[in-house]
Amino acid sequence: KPRWKFVHNGLVYITDETMRNEITSFQKAVTIDSKHLTVEMINHHIEVKRILREERHLCTGHTFIVIDQSGSMRNPDVNGFVSRSHAAYGTLALDFISEQLDSNPNKYGLFAESVSVIEMKDTAKVVLQMEPFDWILFDRLCRRPNTTRPSFHGNYNESLKCVESMIFDEYTKLAEDGVEHKDMPTFSIVFLSDGRPSDCTRADTEQRTTLLQNLTQLLSSKLLFYAMGVGANGADFGVLSSMVKIVNENGGEGQFVHAGLSAVALSSTFSDISNTLTTHRTTLLSSTKGANNLPTDNAAGKTKKDFTMRETGKIVGKTMPVETYIHGKEYTIKRFRFENKGAQRFSWRDVKFANHGAIGFEKEIHPFGKGSERLAFRFSEVMFDKKTKTAKKTGKTMVAKTSIHIEKETKED
Repeated sequence: KPRWKFVHNGLVYITDETMRNEITSFQKAVTIDSKHLTVEMINHHIEVKRILREERHLCTGHTFIVIDQSGSMRNPDVNGFVSRSHAAYGTLALDFISEQLDSNPNKYGLFAESVSVIEMKDTAKVVLQMEPFDWILFDRLCRRPNTTRPSFHGNYNESLKCVESMIFDEYTKLAEDGVEHKDMPTFSIVFLSDGRPSDCTRADTEQRTTLLQNLTQLLSSKLLFYAMGVGANGADFGVLSSMVKIVNENGGEGQFVHAGLSAVALSSTFSDISNTLTTHRTTLLSSTKGANNLPTDNAAGKTKKDFTMRETGKIVGKTMPVETYIHGKEYTIKRFRFENKGAQRFSWRDVKFANHGAIGFEKEIHPFGKGSERLAFRFSEVMFDKKTKTAKKTGKTMVAKTSIHIEKETKED
């Protein structure tokens, strides 16, 4: 039989052929347009993927997002979205990914960040692992709720174990590369659920506590944990709240937010988390401390240096211009390590070069990262090559930071 469809104030009505009898009605779903991807965006994505794989010490942060995909996430009770699952992914893409990308002043800088997405059901499913934080990720998150189907139970511990395994693996590799704890990237966990876990026995609770304690004791202040409750006011989010408490008690930074069933509240929550991560990211480059670990003058009135950002895109195999500094040849070059010794004002200890046989270092001329107060350059130690009788790069690539402003005394750089 013929049917009529009417759309009014965001509601869709289906009637019979007379247009007098309503058959059904439902809310018109929000549509999120995909991002037009340019060649520059795709090339940047490829280069950051390479950095995350081959130069992981240049990564500034890893975010692990756990999204509840148990059966209750099919419920169509979030205004403007087909289901809770669609609302979670939609607001994640718009207010977490898109907002940070839009606010990034250095859109194609090579400070790499990764995002992993884990779907929580009876078991944990890794949907995206260590993907670059970019518009390609945004598009994938927008499409995901159309291909996944919420079902079964939601077991917290399986997802936590999955996240713990990925974090421990990354932390271990960085430590093996010589990265000290203070120079580790930030590890952020966003844990979204619409109710109490299915694994709620005493043994499950003890295991959950141990998992969070182990993570927090390893990462301490490098761990940011955000728990989001998506559900009606009567929903039980006691476990989510207790997880945040464990993180805070063990030296991490945790926060619990009940976003309810409002799309606006969901968006606001993701936006708040986005702002917090943006602040942490900016701090990596805009530190207010100078080379001697003492506060520098305010940037007001200072003149910025003239610089050109490092080339991005298809640069594999290209040789970047560098400046080379050799010990004893015009320069006296030493390596120092800062040690916190409490009341001592200066705690720099003279140590050996990181690589055996190193005689100096080379620094790329063009910065790959830019903050409000700092420029970041790639640099490496060099050794003497007997065959070519020239200085040759040795060891891993490292990061050097210097003021973005012209200083009165060069030693402040």
